[in-house]
Amino acid sequence: MRRVLHVITDTNIGGAGRYLLNLLSAWDIDRYDIAVACPAGGELEKRLKSLGVRVFPLDGGEKSFRISHVRELLRIIAREKIDLVHTHASLSGRIAGRLSGCRVILTRHWMGQKNEMGFVRRLINRIVYRLLTDRVIAVSRAVKVSLIDIGAPAGIIKTVYNGIQLPAYSGELESTIRQELGIPENTPLIGIVARLVPEKGHEFAIRAMPGILERFPGARLILVGDGPHKGYLEDLCEKLQVKDKVIFLGFRKDVENVAGAFDVVLMPSVNEALGLALLETMALGKPVIASEVGGIPEVIKNGYNGILVPPGNVEVLTEKVIELLCWEELRRSLGREAKDTIYRKFTARIMAEKTMEVYDEIIGSKGR
Repeated sequence: MRRVLHVITDTNIGGAGRYLLNLLSAWDIDRYDIAVACPAGGELEKRLKSLGVRVFPLDGGEKSFRISHVRELLRIIAREKIDLVHTHASLSGRIAGRLSGCRVILTRHWMGQKNEMGFVRRLINRIVYRLLTDRVIAVSRAVKVSLIDIGAPAGIIKTVYNGIQLPAYSGELESTIRQELGIPENTPLIGIVARLVPEKGHEFAIRAMPGILERFPGARLILVGDGPHKGYLEDLCEKLQVKDKVIFLGFRKDVENVAGAFDVVLMPSVNEALGLALLETMALGKPVIASEVGGIPEVIKNGYNGILVPPGNVEVLTEKVIELLCWEELRRSLGREAKDTIYRKFTARIMAEKTMEVYDEIIGSKGR
């Protein structure tokens, strides 16, 4: 059987870590033998082991490149007779894979920034991608375009959409979550599931709250996630006098259950490859209002399975939230079509199958 080593720099369950857990949860173990090399001691290592995945811990923390990691990966690749190295932001993994004679795949989980790169940098990128990578998997067409913009050769890029494990959520849990938060059943809940970082656009949702509260005085905005932007956002709530209407819930392991209580989900990002939180909340049958950026329009068809708004436009965001809170039948219709979209096109099983097709393409039907 052909052997694949995933190399990831995450210790905890961020975007790439969740992607990997979703991918391996739906893997066909009869086609490829999978192992993972990742930093030691984190939540990701524990979760991978709970799936029965062989894990090779790497000392030295979350760094894309370390000489010690290259040496250790070379030993693992030789000892385990690895056929293909699949990396996630790990330069060490790409170098070790290439030096060992393996095929190398990189999954790109984020958007590139063309405007920050001059011609020389893009030329260097082009050379590095050709030297160190056989294929690049882009998690959306928008990511593929951004890769080409920063110099990656178009011919080596394949688009394989993010996919998720389908939820076990039951609507019966909603009242429990509301009770935990001390919020009455008839109070409109607006939610965001994302790290508290500027690119996720929490600021625009908070700035929309005064207008929303004029129409729905009891509404609450619930922010699920932590991050370095929290202090700024808390100060903004104070400034806009909405502090008692915005709940910073922090990191939650039961995101599925919490999001199940939301009446409207927001994704006001200014930069988004293809957010897993978008797919997960749509799979719950929730109506989503999201920015028309990155890979989001590849999932949401405006007015059919969600609402698209211009990024950073607080006035339009406010208007659309009020519209959905006023129109229950529209919320139900958007949520129903959102769920159907995810179940048909964005499951972990579909993602795993498409990924294995890329593997088949570059290493054939036989391993070493």
